[in-house]
Amino acid sequence: MTKLFRDVDYFITQASNSTQSEFELDFADIIEVYDTTETTITTECGRTVIITWDNNYFKSYHVIYETPQMESTFKRDVVMDIIKKLHAIEVDGETMQYILDKVGMQEQMLRQLIMSATMDDVFCLVEEKNML
Repeated sequence: MTKLFRDVDYFITQASNSTQSEFELDFADIIEVYDTTETTITTECGRTVIITWDNNYFKSYHVIYETPQMESTFKRDVVMDIIKKLHAIEVDGETMQYILDKVGMQEQMLRQLIMSATMDDVFCLVEEKNML
């Protein structure tokens, strides 16, 4: 079974087909900011969506693109297509590692992940690696 990918269009469709109260109940576990006139959600693709309500009904929305690298519409669309395809095949860790290797990003990703991890996480991984 394919996992549902919740992108901007998904949330806008849901918001436009429900009241603010219904929407906020349905997505309470992922809503970041509740307000009387706005609801803020970050999608699985990293876009922040601010939905504006008027008298409990959908009024408009605004999308904030988190990464400056994704400013190009073409690049953003290609990246979103790739992410959807990875979700569709339910990509596993080994396949993702293979992809990173093929695009020459394995070492850079390793460094980025280590630099953004807590020291406890890094020590646990080093300890696990030493046991192998």
